[in-house]
Amino acid sequence: MRPGDIYTHCYSGHRGELGEDGKVNTAFVTGRKRGVIFDVGHGGGSFYWNIASPLTEQGFWPDSISTDLHTGSMNAGMKDMTNVMSKMLTLGASLEDVIKMSTWNPAKQIKRPELGNLDEGAEADITVLKLEQGQFGYIDSAGASRTGDKKLTAELTIRSGRVLWDLNGRAATDWKSFKYQKRAALP
Repeated sequence: MRPGDIYTHCYSGHRGELGEDGKVNTAFVTGRKRGVIFDVGHGGGSFYWNIASPLTEQGFWPDSISTDLHTGSMNAGMKDMTNVMSKMLTLGASLEDVIKMSTWNPAKQIKRPELGNLDEGAEADITVLKLEQGQFGYIDSAGASRTGDKKLTAELTIRSGRVLWDLNGRAATDWKSFKYQKRAALP
């Protein structure tokens, strides 16, 4: 692979990511030194605790977090982006690193520096996340569970300045002061 190429599904265990000795495959280490980018790409069959745990314990973190979203993955262990981000927190990544791996790093990888940041002049693409503390269960692609003490929940999503997702009505007008439109009577 060449510098800038993206190796996705880096915790799949399908391509020898973890050696028989339990160590990070040396090809991963030399690939990273050469500029190869490593991405989670969770999907329905590409994220396993028994691969991700030893790799991250040895310091091999993804450069980016992605879901590989499809009906099979969203209805299984992957769920959604915040669930995959929460798994990275469970593995020990800092919140700052998880946010960077989910925003700025992918924007740079696809050569879209106008995305993934809040710089002046950037589009108003914002997700307000809530960091919850407690006991949360996370499932890998095999169906194995791991408990974590942190969970990210998407509270509000803004795209180009427009609210697209508002879980708890944070950006909405209270119903008592809302200006309702008169509706036509049903026939």
